[in-house]
Amino acid sequence: AGAGGPVTAAAARRPVAAAVAGVLAAATLAAQPSARPAPDVHYWVLPADRQAVEVARLHPNDCYVIQEADGLAYFGAPTDALRTLQDRLPAPFARRVEPHGAHTACGLGICTEIAGIAAALEREMASADPRLLRRADHRPTPVDRWFGGAYTDVGSEDRETFRRTPEQRMVFHHLATARRGNCYRAKAPRTLTVHVRDQGRRAHRTGVYHGFLYVEHHHPETTGAAAED
Repeated sequence: AGAGGPVTAAAARRPVAAAVAGVLAAATLAAQPSARPAPDVHYWVLPADRQAVEVARLHPNDCYVIQEADGLAYFGAPTDALRTLQDRLPAPFARRVEPHGAHTACGLGICTEIAGIAAALEREMASADPRLLRRADHRPTPVDRWFGGAYTDVGSEDRETFRRTPEQRMVFHHLATARRGNCYRAKAPRTLTVHVRDQGRRAHRTGVYHGFLYVEHHHPETTGAAAED
């Protein structure tokens, strides 16, 4: 017994119980999964005379699908006007954008510029051989010699030529999947790229493909600052 009087057994246990409760509460919070990042929408642009554009980095189980795709490519010898317009296009690029309503739009200045050049290219292609014109969502067939359109790649061994591997899917497949409200699931960390389908590697290609890729994250959000190397 001290100056404060005798200490009962119950009173002696209170600090210990409080400490144990604090440890259990901390353990419970630590065990709870971190919140997932919000879904992303990426606007991608691929001039037809380039091979590919890197769009997004995927984590395992991330859900991804091209929601919209547009653009026209000409696989023949270009006119001087087509060459001039093609030279105005920037290098392939992708930008994360904010979704707005049912249809996503890219309001950046570069996106408006691309839309203008794409429209001018299509007007110039109006007199081109229609057998050599291919939209971004083109579905290749034996009749058209299996070229044209765009496809995604998430880790195949040959990323420059469409080989019908599980890691590669044509844009028309993506759009059908998106219409059903579904998406594809990443199986490993990968960089998703979009390519022009052209197994013949034709020397002449003009035009531009562009669209929107949706990525739904299924991994915990990363917090904190990056460590120095």
